[in-house]
Amino acid sequence: MATLTTLIPAYKKEYLAELFLGLQRQTFKDFRIVLSDDSPGEEITALIRGGHFGTLTQGLSMEVLRGPKHPRLNHAALIDLWGGSTPLVHLHLDDDMLYPDFYRQHVEAHATGRYSASISRRWVTQDDIRPVYGIELPRFVAQSPLRLVPVDQKQLFQSMVPTCNNWVGEFSNMVLSSQGAACWPRAPSQGLSYYGWMDVGFLLTAVQRLPLVYLRDHLSIFRQHPQQTTHHLNNHGGRVSSMAWVTTALQAWREQRIDHAQAANAIMYTVQQCLKNFGEADPVINEFFDLIQAHGGNLERLYAAYTPFWLRVLASHCATAPVLPRPAAPATAALA
Repeated sequence: MATLTTLIPAYKKEYLAELFLGLQRQTFKDFRIVLSDDSPGEEITALIRGGHFGTLTQGLSMEVLRGPKHPRLNHAALIDLWGGSTPLVHLHLDDDMLYPDFYRQHVEAHATGRYSASISRRWVTQDDIRPVYGIELPRFVAQSPLRLVPVDQKQLFQSMVPTCNNWVGEFSNMVLSSQGAACWPRAPSQGLSYYGWMDVGFLLTAVQRLPLVYLRDHLSIFRQHPQQTTHHLNNHGGRVSSMAWVTTALQAWREQRIDHAQAANAIMYTVQQCLKNFGEADPVINEFFDLIQAHGGNLERLYAAYTPFWLRVLASHCATAPVLPRPAAPATAALA
């Protein structure tokens, strides 16, 4: 059995050559790859089968599947398909790239203790993958004398939720343990949870089971480009992600992980960002604004009014409705 499974929810063919190069050059080799093709007409599958990537896929143990045609469903379907079959799992987004020691250092980090996920620093780049800048770290990490910094639930909630600051990153710069991946957040059918942002929701849920460990080495890149999901908000997924920090803040406040002032700050920030990104032309976001305006002065009343609204928004689309996604169906034979 392999030590690690790499799950690739693939949609953008333009960056896959560099992704495969990063995987091929890993100094730790005990991993297998499952790629779920969400591209139109399974274009990526055809490119792989036709040898488009040449020697970049040689030596990679890779299985290619047909995806469910939605990023949220693709992420969850891959996690379900993996199902704890290896001790570690990595969700590698299709526009990012790993440096050669990424897996080796993450596997070594997990060997030092029991963690829900290991997370490493990354450079933010443009299309040419040259580092442009890094992510500012909270003081308890930036000033730590340790190379591997444990992060407990209090530290994560306090450093992330009040300011809506995802300083940790996204799935591409994390390796999850099987215990951590078991906490994959699902859309709730009742009440609030940390479901909303996929990566933030996972972290805030999983850290309650086991701590995280942060590697202070830059081991990957986060590519900025016009096609990335966060630049396209005028759809259901964009609305859910944009409002999710309010959901997170209200739930964290209800669980006494942040105080009233911190929750209010997160709500105010989220409203400002929604105004900036949506204006007042989106009916769903306008209903959200109305709820905050009517009940924002009392978090208990806001929690009660916001919960059914949030559940209704999630239930309105198959990608966020509270049902388990079906595992991805095989489209091709395994590629050696």
